[in-house]
Amino acid sequence: MGLARNVAKNTIAMGSVQLASQLSTFILSVFLQLYLGNSYGIYSYAFSLASLIFIISDFGLNFQTVIDVAPNREIAPQYLTNTIFLRIILGTIGMGVTFVVIAVSNLGYETNLAILIIALSTAFNWISQSFTAMLSAFEQMHYIMYTTLVERCFTTSVAIAALFLGYRLEFVIIIVLLGSILNVFLSWAVTSKYIVKANKKPDVKQSMRQLKTALPYAAAGVLNTSMYSLNAVIIWNVVLWTGGGSVYAAHDTALYNLSFNVIVALITIPTVLMTALMPAISRLYRTSSDLTRLTQQKVMKYMFALGIPLSVGGVILAKDIISLIYSPEFIDSYQVFEVLAPVIAISYFGTGLGGVLASAGLVHYNTLSAAIGAGVNAILCCALVPFFGAIGAAAAFTISYVAIVVSGERFMAKKIFSVDVRDILVKPIISAMIMGIVLLILPHMSLIISLLVGVISYFGVFLILGGLNKEDREILKRVMKKGV
Repeated sequence: MGLARNVAKNTIAMGSVQLASQLSTFILSVFLQLYLGNSYGIYSYAFSLASLIFIISDFGLNFQTVIDVAPNREIAPQYLTNTIFLRIILGTIGMGVTFVVIAVSNLGYETNLAILIIALSTAFNWISQSFTAMLSAFEQMHYIMYTTLVERCFTTSVAIAALFLGYRLEFVIIIVLLGSILNVFLSWAVTSKYIVKANKKPDVKQSMRQLKTALPYAAAGVLNTSMYSLNAVIIWNVVLWTGGGSVYAAHDTALYNLSFNVIVALITIPTVLMTALMPAISRLYRTSSDLTRLTQQKVMKYMFALGIPLSVGGVILAKDIISLIYSPEFIDSYQVFEVLAPVIAISYFGTGLGGVLASAGLVHYNTLSAAIGAGVNAILCCALVPFFGAIGAAAAFTISYVAIVVSGERFMAKKIFSVDVRDILVKPIISAMIMGIVLLILPHMSLIISLLVGVISYFGVFLILGGLNKEDREILKRVMKKGV
């Protein structure tokens, strides 16, 4: 099977996984904010806090599994057992920290219960990730798609039905927990039957070595996860510390997370492609750095060409988008969306940078990039949130994402190879600017009409400018024909 078809197949599978995950999260958030109001802020705060606490449960083990097992599948049975063993230990520590947080906090019964149940759900999710990483290492992403679709359909449909029947937050979080347990069972069953069976006993010494070698990946994971979860936690606590009360804390947290959910759903596309590319790049780098460079150049070019119109259109149409999907109570979330929208183009430009650095044995530069971004985010959050609230948190996230991608690209250019940044950026930016001018000068239209006008004007200008050269067209034709 050719590289292009293999990547395309895995990208479709992982794309379906991410689409199912993010779309179901988005759909559920729409119903939660509609039926629960500010209690949705409690729900989203509990998830953000659990993500921060359970950073330890990741410890870079997923990324390490793909890197180590993809070129050497014989180690898979023992590797899987060791990973599960480590995840159970780390998850237990995470639950201990959660109990401490609940004990020292005075957040009320509903918030404490949400934190506890969501933390337990997060612990189960990380156990299921042990199987998901193994499926990725074997490039069998379609099995991840099957298990995810079943779990997401169960959790989302049952939770929405419960909301229709009048159940409140307590019942919804129990459903989320049951979905996480279901995901562990499905992931274990599929991996054991079709890919690899875990050994019965962990190798403790090997597990410790595995934990040690995962440290660079863990550091990067901690830093990246903190960016995605810290801002909502800071918003909540700043409101409380300034005397706003839990109602205002929940409302401001909801304003941030409702727009953030939409952005995260869109920026998962580069993550999907990177996940699909990782095993291939890991092998490819060992045989041809030139081919790796060409692959990375094209990936960044195509992804940025898709991302920049989404960002420009998102800024211009933010209020229409938010008013369409969320209740009037949270209409101010559009201001957060305007500030976060540039992240889409930035993340699409950075697709695959981390994978190239990791495949070249330079994963510490991923950690350094993540440290730069996390540091910028934390500093700006502390500086901006007290004055600008959710909008300040959004600005901190956007600027920190720029720092991560720019530093990652510079590290790749200096240590491995450089890409033609001008070829990647210039024509899409010009096309997006013209699209933006068209949307601004035309009379106000419905959102659907505006989107159609934006798509036609952007891609029309992009093709006129020669955004796809002969080589690009040939590559796309080969992918469409499913072979090279």
